[in-house]
Amino acid sequence: MLETLFIKNYALIDEFSVQFQDGFNVISGETGAGKSIMLGGLSLILGQRADTAILNNPQIKCIIEGKFTIEEKRYKSFFQENNLDFERETILRREISPSGKSRAFINDTPVNLSILKSFCSGIIEVHSQHQSLALKDVHNQLFLLDQFCRHDVLLQEYKEGYAIYLQLKTNLKTFIEKGEVSLSEVEFLSFQLEELENAQLKDGEMQEVEDELAMLNNAEQIANMLDKGVNILEKENGALDLLSEIVRDLSGISDYNKKLFEINERFEKTVIELKDISTEIFYLKEKSVSDPERLTQLNARLDVFNSLLLKHRKNLLSELIDLKEDLKNRVNQLLNFDTEIEDLKNEVIKQEQKIRVLAKKISKNRKNTIPDIESQIKSILKKLGMPFAIFSIELQELDNLGTNGKDEVVFLFSANKGIKAEKLSSIISGGELSRLMLAIKYISAKYQNTETLIFDEIDSGVSGEIANLMGEMMKKIGEQKQIIAITHLPQIAAKGNQHYLIYKEIKEGITNTLIKELKTEERVNELAKLLSGEKITAIAIKNAGELLNQ
Repeated sequence: MLETLFIKNYALIDEFSVQFQDGFNVISGETGAGKSIMLGGLSLILGQRADTAILNNPQIKCIIEGKFTIEEKRYKSFFQENNLDFERETILRREISPSGKSRAFINDTPVNLSILKSFCSGIIEVHSQHQSLALKDVHNQLFLLDQFCRHDVLLQEYKEGYAIYLQLKTNLKTFIEKGEVSLSEVEFLSFQLEELENAQLKDGEMQEVEDELAMLNNAEQIANMLDKGVNILEKENGALDLLSEIVRDLSGISDYNKKLFEINERFEKTVIELKDISTEIFYLKEKSVSDPERLTQLNARLDVFNSLLLKHRKNLLSELIDLKEDLKNRVNQLLNFDTEIEDLKNEVIKQEQKIRVLAKKISKNRKNTIPDIESQIKSILKKLGMPFAIFSIELQELDNLGTNGKDEVVFLFSANKGIKAEKLSSIISGGELSRLMLAIKYISAKYQNTETLIFDEIDSGVSGEIANLMGEMMKKIGEQKQIIAITHLPQIAAKGNQHYLIYKEIKEGITNTLIKELKTEERVNELAKLLSGEKITAIAIKNAGELLNQ
């Protein structure tokens, strides 16, 4: 439920705060006092968009804050899914800066508007004559019918299955579009694959070939240089003989000093390393011979590499190897196209059969629930001054499946005797629509999860005993939900558990909208004003007291 509402710097509101209670809360005030402004501010924390035109003072930001009491069992999962801290007393806040930047928060954590809107959709509903026009929409009519059916789990299972069904159909369509190639294209792809496979490419092979070619192309020069190196190292009195002599000399004096010992060890290691190098140079020299046949083979291999790289516009052999794997997968896919298409079609059929079973159960629930809804609504409309009203729900099963099953729902209505019931979307007046909406909310209060209902002057166009009955119905709904009703009718205002007054105050030439909870005497005076207008009479005071004590 909505515990408190704080509004700062919004339209005519400089700053006000109001604390609402359980049950039936009523709000009254003169036309233009700011009731719609308060609802406009509330709509911002329900996720509606805003601009800087709403700022009372364009130099400072607007702040709207609402504190809601929520149930952990129902909302804990929402907080977990959106990485939010759960608090039983949850605070929603919107801030609109002078620059037009808007920010939204849930328990001081920034969120985007879609998350805010999603959270509020299950907490609070606002109904006015204008917003009740949504009742004329057939999609909303189906939503209302499903609320009465109380098959949320079944409907959710169907919706999840339907989403899978749509995805499978999309996958099938995409696969068919990708697989629609001609035989000549398949042959071309197969030729490219065969060419790459015949090349027997290995990652890093091109570098190896280029290195070996460099050796063969310069074999004579390399052999001469290596031979010279071996000669310098191995000849009599060469480098190795001289270094070995130094090692022998150092060995004789290494025991005299630690440093001499270390130097001797380093010389020994150097001599060993040079001997290894000399051996490797010798073997390289033996291999460095001209081999025209091998040279021809390597050049031919390099030509294959370069030709394929140029043809496929690649830079590395590894990219050609990846291309080969892609072509292999593509050709296999095309060769097995018919089989995979058949498998996907079977998946689509299987999923459709599954959700059609669920859709059939949903349709049966709806059919079974409709007579009871029709009977209850007719009975309530009769009490609300519409004794000849006809209300019926027409359910038509369609061949095609939709988001909510296979049913099309139409509400039919007639308010007058002898007039055939027609589609609600085309014939109902504003006052009749408000009474019908109240009747629906009256019987659905025990089914729906919404915790707070706001009625914005849905009593327009009624008076007398009908107004009294509407007030009784709102009070009854208030036993199960929190109701906040904006009204001009004393019969309804008197039924509230709490009564709030919205009024304007001019201070230093500036108009400001304020709100206050009325005490008993103030409430009597407000009811009297609603009965008689600005000039409150003694009779109006008496009647107001009687209304309040009923």
